[in-house]
Amino acid sequence: MIPSSRITIDVSDPPYGARGDGRTNDRAAIQAAIDDAYAKGGGTVVLTAGKTFLSGGIVLKTGVTLLFGDGATLLQSPNRGDYVKPQGDSYVPYEPYYGQNFSPTIKWSHYWYWNYPLIFAPEGAHDFAVRGKGTVRMMEVTDKEKIMKLCPVGFYRCHDFEICDIHITNYHGYAMMPFTSSNGLFKDLIIDEWGYGNGDGICLMNCQHIRITGCKMFTGDDSVYIFSSCRDPRRSEWWNSDDPQPSVDIEVDHNDLKSNHCKAFGFILWGLNCEDQEKVEVRDVYVHDNHFETLGVWLFNPYTDRAGYPPVTHVRFENNVIDGIECNFFESQITDMNYYHSTASLKNGGFGDGRCFWSMRGDAGVCRAPEEGDPYGYIDCLEDGDAALYQGLYFKAGVPCLFKAETMTSGCRCRLFVRDLDTGELIASQDFDNTDWELKTLSFTVPADGNYHVGMERGDAREGFARMRQAACFNSEAAFGNEDMIFDNGKIIYKYNDNLFKR
Repeated sequence: MIPSSRITIDVSDPPYGARGDGRTNDRAAIQAAIDDAYAKGGGTVVLTAGKTFLSGGIVLKTGVTLLFGDGATLLQSPNRGDYVKPQGDSYVPYEPYYGQNFSPTIKWSHYWYWNYPLIFAPEGAHDFAVRGKGTVRMMEVTDKEKIMKLCPVGFYRCHDFEICDIHITNYHGYAMMPFTSSNGLFKDLIIDEWGYGNGDGICLMNCQHIRITGCKMFTGDDSVYIFSSCRDPRRSEWWNSDDPQPSVDIEVDHNDLKSNHCKAFGFILWGLNCEDQEKVEVRDVYVHDNHFETLGVWLFNPYTDRAGYPPVTHVRFENNVIDGIECNFFESQITDMNYYHSTASLKNGGFGDGRCFWSMRGDAGVCRAPEEGDPYGYIDCLEDGDAALYQGLYFKAGVPCLFKAETMTSGCRCRLFVRDLDTGELIASQDFDNTDWELKTLSFTVPADGNYHVGMERGDAREGFARMRQAACFNSEAAFGNEDMIFDNGKIIYKYNDNLFKR
C-alpha cells in the first residue's frame, strides 16, 4: 500500500537538530524533516530511538512515513504557543482550546473534534504511514482546566495509509479519528491509560476498505466502532460529515478490546438525516477471531428528530470471544447477518432507498429512477455467471411465511428463493419467466430457527435479466394474515385479515 521510501531522514541529524530531551519543543525540526521528505518525492522521517520529542501539532504529507525508532516517544506539548495548523502549503500559529466541551447546546461537543490532532494528515493526503515501536504520550495533567484535549492521530478524506505498532497512552480524548477515509490499515496498536475524557479508541466515521488487526486496547469509552454520520453539528474547520460516504468493506480481526464502561466493539448509526440513505449505509463487515469485552450499538441520535433505522447489511461474525452483549445490539435492524439474529422484517422493499438493506451477488443492482414505473432491483448479464438480489432475515421454524414481489424478465426462467444462510441449502423456490410485471408469491416454512436469504436469483437462466419491485415478506403469525397489499409510491400498505392462515 505505502510505496518504498526514497530517502530516510533522522530528525536528530543536521540540519534538523531535534533535541529529543523531552523539554525542548522539537515540532519545527520534525516538521522540516517531513516537508523535505515530501519535497523529495517521499521518504521516511525517523524519530530517533530512545529519545523523547516534545512537540505541538505535526502535519504528515503524501508519501511520507513517520517512523518511531525503538523506544522513541512523541510527547504532546502543554504550551499553547507550540502549535500550528496547515494553511495551504505553509503553517500558521494557532492555540488549541482548553476544556471538555465547546458548546452548552450541542451534546457531546468535545474539544478534540475542534482541535487539530497531534499527528494530522490534511485532506487529500495519501500513501502515508505512522509506524514503529514507539509511543505517543499526551500531555501530563497538573491542572484539569488547562488540558488541551486533542486526538493523538487524526485525518479527513485521506486514502492509502497505515498506522502500525505504536503505543498511544495518557490520552484525553479519542485516540484515533480517521474520518471519511479509505484504504487503511491499523495494525498491532496498543491504546491504554486514558484520562479526563471519554477515551475512545478508533472512531471509523464514514470509512471504506479498512482493516483493524492485532490491536490491544483498554479504553475509557468505546474501543472500536463503525460510525455512520451525516451533518454532525460538532464539525470543525478540519473535518465535517456533510457529504458522507457509505461504510463499506471493513475487517476487524485478532484484536483484544476492553472498555471501561461502554462498548469494546459496536456501531454508531447516526445517518438518518441524510436524504440519500445509500451514502450512510454500513455493509460488508467481517468481524473474526477477536476478544471483545462488550458488543453493542448506538441508535439514539441526538442530532436529528427523524425516526427509523439506518441501513446495515452483510455483517459476518466468526470465531470471536465476547464476554457480554448489550441488549441494544438486538434493537438494530441488520439484514444478512450471521451468528446473531438478522432483523425479522424485510426492509426497503420498494427500493426507494436504492440498494440499502439488500445484498447482491454477481451482476445485480438497483435502478432508482426508471423512465417509467417504480424503482426496481435487477440481476443482469446472466450469461456471465450466477447473480442474486436478496436480504438475510430471521425466521422461526414452523411458522408459515410469505414472500411477495412484482417481477419481470427478458424471457429467461429465474426464481424467487429462500436459502439457509449458513449452509446455502435451498429451502423453497418459485420460478418465473413473465416478460411483463406480475405479482409473484412464494409460500414457505423454514425447518429450524435461524437466518435465511430471501430474494431473487438466476436459477436455471443462462442469459438475459430479471427485475423485482415492491417486495414484501410476512414472517410471523401476526403479520401473515395479510389479505391484500396496496402499493403507494414505493410504500407497502396492507390490510390485516385475522382469519387468514391461522394454524
